[in-house]
Amino acid sequence: MVDDNSAIRNTRRTFLASAGAAGAFTLAGCLGGDGNGDGNGNGNGNGNGNGNGGSGGGDTITWVMNPAEDTIDIQVQYQPLFDRIEEEFDVQIDGMPTQSYSHTLDALDRADENEMMFADTSPVAVPALGPDAIDVVGMREAYGAAQYFGTLVTTADSGITDVSELEGESVAMADTGSVSGGIAPLWMLQDNGLDIGNAAQGGSAEDFVRRGGVAHDLAVEELIQDDTVAAAGAGGFASLPHVPAEQIEENFPQVAEISAEMSNAGSREPELRLLDASPPIPRAPIVVNADWDDDLRHSIGEFMRGLSTDELDHDAFDLADELNLDLPDGLLEDYNDPDASADPDEYDLSDDQLEDWQEFDDHTLWFTDIVEADHNDYEPIHDFAEDLDLPLEQLG
Repeated sequence: MVDDNSAIRNTRRTFLASAGAAGAFTLAGCLGGDGNGDGNGNGNGNGNGNGNGGSGGGDTITWVMNPAEDTIDIQVQYQPLFDRIEEEFDVQIDGMPTQSYSHTLDALDRADENEMMFADTSPVAVPALGPDAIDVVGMREAYGAAQYFGTLVTTADSGITDVSELEGESVAMADTGSVSGGIAPLWMLQDNGLDIGNAAQGGSAEDFVRRGGVAHDLAVEELIQDDTVAAAGAGGFASLPHVPAEQIEENFPQVAEISAEMSNAGSREPELRLLDASPPIPRAPIVVNADWDDDLRHSIGEFMRGLSTDELDHDAFDLADELNLDLPDGLLEDYNDPDASADPDEYDLSDDQLEDWQEFDDHTLWFTDIVEADHNDYEPIHDFAEDLDLPLEQLG
């Protein structure tokens, strides 16, 4: 997939710059540390890529990691958060990527009182596991948005303009462990009159071919690369960068009003057409093994909710080194400067460097704040499950 490089912007750094240095520091609470962190426990910013973070002593905490986007090294992406926790509490974070949403749920469900375990999960995990298995530490917000959307998209030249026209076609999507990439696309197809059969329960649909179990970004990639795929179901973070902003504003005003992805709408090639968007979905939570109940667990939760947007950011030079990217020092310095926008158009980047810049941007944390939340915030997931006749214990 080739990006429209002239339109690429680093959304996270643009957000920090527009908020202003002082405003960014107060978005999620008090400022702590120097915001540099390096995965070696010395505060210099370079994620080591193995999910183990710092070399510091103390307890080892397992962090289970959802496979939302296959093309991203999630352990590198999460290193700033791990660094901050390790520095503050003299613990070691052991990142544990999983192969599917259901594997994430299984790991949490098996955890007992002796396992110190946090996890980033899909919103599905909250009703699927319930308060006996997990507690909600907080909701991850993106640029002030506490809700996001599942989408159905097709190519601009497919001739398909309505979801009902997907009858008899193939649709790529995630499994039902993902709300926006799996449950919401099925809900939209059903809502538009298509017979989804028992696809929500892991079977097959009657009116279309479900190509399930595909990560958000790969579902979009299948749509773009495979002529036999007519549409993709994916979270807006993977699809909306391909959809022109004016199309979203005209046809889906609620998405335009709420979605944090609007700032990047239409920035990537090829252009896709947005066929439908789900009702708003609560943003993904960070959860913790409910059986692990001691002061350290609660202190870490409170600490995460107090982190500023800036503290969740990478050091640009360290991230570029970690990913072996060829980017100008000036652009990386701009990224590290909260008053600069880090605009690649200001530099004479080669095509390879523009691709490197997109990879850099993709590996920054997608969320900018962790705010207080509980099980009640995820009640909308029950509504999706009921409409699809999907028992909560089958989610994932």
